[in-house]
Amino acid sequence: MRRLEGKIALTAKGGVLALTLQLVVEGGPHGIRANAISPGLIATPNTAPLLADPPARLRQVVLDRIPLGRHGHVDDVVNAAVFLASDESSWISGANLVVDGGGSTLR
Repeated sequence: MRRLEGKIALTAKGGVLALTLQLVVEGGPHGIRANAISPGLIATPNTAPLLADPPARLRQVVLDRIPLGRHGHVDDVVNAAVFLASDESSWISGANLVVDGGGSTLR
């Protein structure tokens, strides 16, 4: 079941990205912007077991896949959302803002 859970999550994320693009097309003429945020490894209650006290080797393998060398914090994602909701991003629509410390560049 674990392997299926990952596929379900990836499918849902793909659906969100597709929906974001459709919202851009439908909302744009009305001045409505739509963007997505794709977070990487963020410290949350769900990731606490991995981040709290993992074996040193496992932790290093995870961090080696993140160029900035650390996991993210909830505030990292919140700050991205606040920016996208602000007037400073008034010309940004249809973007998928990846907040992952550069981790997606190493895949």
